[in-house]
Amino acid sequence: MDTKLRKYRSYQTKWKIVAVVVLFICAMANFFCGIVTANISSHWDKDIIEAGSVYETYEFRSQFAQVLDDVIMTEVYYRNENRILSGELVDRDELIVDFKRYYGIKDGIITGNTSINEDFDGLVIHGSIPNSLKTNFNEYKELVESRLPLYRKMYIQNQLDEYKRSVRFLSGLTNFVYYVEDAYGNVVAGNTTRGEMSNIDRTVVLSAGFSNDTMGVMPFCQKNALMENSDYKIYAGIREPFAFGDDFYDLGQEYTFAKTSLPILFGVFTVSTIIILLCLIYLFRVSGQGEKGGKVTYLAVDKIYNEVHFLLICGLITSSTLFGFALLSNILRETAIFWAYIFTTILGVVYIANVAAIVSYICSVARQIKGKIFLRNTWVSVTIRRMAELFTGKTFRGWMIFVMLCYGLGNCVIMGAIILTAQLGLIFICFLSALGLLIFNAFCMFLFLRALRSLKRIMISARETSKGNLQFKLNLQEISPSFLNFATDIANIQDGLKNSVEDAVKGERMKTELITNVSHDLKTPLTSIISYVDLLRSLKLEDKRASEYVDILYDKSYRLKQLIEDLIEASKVSSGNITVTTTRVDYRQITLQAIGELEEKIEAAGLEIKVSCPEPLYISADGRHLWRILENLVSNAAKYSMPNSRVYIDIFQAEGRGILVMKNISASPIDFDETRLTDRFVRGDASRTTEGSGLGLSIAQSLVEAQGGTFGIKVDGDLFKAIVSMPLWERKNEPYYMEDDDTTEQATSEKE
Repeated sequence: MDTKLRKYRSYQTKWKIVAVVVLFICAMANFFCGIVTANISSHWDKDIIEAGSVYETYEFRSQFAQVLDDVIMTEVYYRNENRILSGELVDRDELIVDFKRYYGIKDGIITGNTSINEDFDGLVIHGSIPNSLKTNFNEYKELVESRLPLYRKMYIQNQLDEYKRSVRFLSGLTNFVYYVEDAYGNVVAGNTTRGEMSNIDRTVVLSAGFSNDTMGVMPFCQKNALMENSDYKIYAGIREPFAFGDDFYDLGQEYTFAKTSLPILFGVFTVSTIIILLCLIYLFRVSGQGEKGGKVTYLAVDKIYNEVHFLLICGLITSSTLFGFALLSNILRETAIFWAYIFTTILGVVYIANVAAIVSYICSVARQIKGKIFLRNTWVSVTIRRMAELFTGKTFRGWMIFVMLCYGLGNCVIMGAIILTAQLGLIFICFLSALGLLIFNAFCMFLFLRALRSLKRIMISARETSKGNLQFKLNLQEISPSFLNFATDIANIQDGLKNSVEDAVKGERMKTELITNVSHDLKTPLTSIISYVDLLRSLKLEDKRASEYVDILYDKSYRLKQLIEDLIEASKVSSGNITVTTTRVDYRQITLQAIGELEEKIEAAGLEIKVSCPEPLYISADGRHLWRILENLVSNAAKYSMPNSRVYIDIFQAEGRGILVMKNISASPIDFDETRLTDRFVRGDASRTTEGSGLGLSIAQSLVEAQGGTFGIKVDGDLFKAIVSMPLWERKNEPYYMEDDDTTEQATSEKE
């Protein structure tokens, strides 16, 4: 008896519960190991594994370079408070640009014909100001005279605050040591001496035209250019080991913790994973049974088709993985501890839900295998059995045969009764039998007409579905039993089509969002690449080939930047994520201004543009978007037109619309369908050697359609013709504007 109890003890419920609890505890241990490892990896990247010490990590070099930048700004650029307060360090161009941005001043006719004097308290007029802009000029003049001197003081105060902050920061450092020498070798600033610096191994020497870096931090410095214009020399180093008291010490402690934590986390994760696998094997063995070889007990989840169950689990895991990565990125970026805990908790709940679903599925498969119903409980098996029902009378055909047999048998029985009662002379019973025959056939006719009415409803539903009306609902309660299965199938088709349309729309939206997000993710490293290429171009490279390579990198990076920006804009336009504000715009004037803005490109291409528009033509459009349309068309003509040819632009009114027709001769043959030119990434140059991205015409077409216009392209041999049709301005009682009206000026200034 004791042997039998020990034999079946592993099937007891309490041990199953213990196995499940242990499994989830180990799963949570793996979760926390993953979270901690992700935090360490996001902070240290692969440096935590490859670096032999904290001094070899990206974090240390970046932090050291940041402090070195503060030293350059404080001791080389600012030097003392008197230089700041005297205004010697005021960047005139930067001050004016910031002043205009702060007060929302747009460059245009007024700013183009005036300049700010040397004392920042008045304007110097170089040209003439139109009478229509006198009021705006007076406002601008008053703003410059009254606010610009105060803004200059605020600018100087900001520099002073930054200088004081840097001084306080540098004075609080205990591990970063430095001193600054002037041109005569005199120490003018620092927190250490030459003697102490000579005993430090990890040092950096920085001056104009010379640098010595034993730590590899120079690529991280942003202020090196300031040293080129000074006669100062900076000596900087780091103490070893770190002393308590500043951020470098904290960084060293974090590195030590991370370096020692990773092996422990890996060990815990490995042990937990092995325990989880053992628990799954145990649960697979004992699931659904109270004793070995006993009766299998099924649960409600076992009724789900196995293929469907598997796909649900895969879908849950996939969606949870995507959602989990999104949450994890928020956790790693979040600086507020409260929200980091909230996101971690949500991620933990999602993780545990997935573990529970996987364990439930494995146990369900185990129960069905033990009960020998695994293959039977599949959608394929059920489908085969239902197809077999076509020959067993359980489907529509069997139902119709049953109804017809009942109808024929009923008529035969009643007709036999009529004949029998007539022969026996039972006239009253014969009359009742004849009346019953009439009632029976009338009832059958009613059922037949009801079935036809149901069929009509099904046909109407199918017709509405074919028209694209997926919102039409077929009421199954009004369908006769004969066509109920048919009606159910039609309703399922409607639901399936509706879901397919929704999935297609969702997929298109996801594709657009993917393009936008990936483009944004590409812009961040590309900006860094462009910045470093600019820094390389600013250096005087002695190797001519290296200088040529840098120029190629510069051209290609800016071309890639333009492609990404065009891709983002195309994504926004195609998804409708733009705002359109229509105003009155002079079609002729904004076209001439667009040509003027691109005059250098046009002259470089050797083109001559002929504009035909005798008088102003006012249309209803958004100035910003119309500017981009015209810019794309003119740029397209400059890129692909035959050199030393003419481009003709005709602007006229026809059928209540303003029409612009641009014609040019293509430099290369247009040997493909003209309708493809407005597709994305389709370019006139099949070799793809020009600087275009293939998005200009696509963006232009989308922007035109968003403003209620039409965009068309015609090709006749090598003659390329673009047609932009926009609605005319029809608002009544609108005050008259000059050609340099606010709408056109606003579009021009925003473009600039």
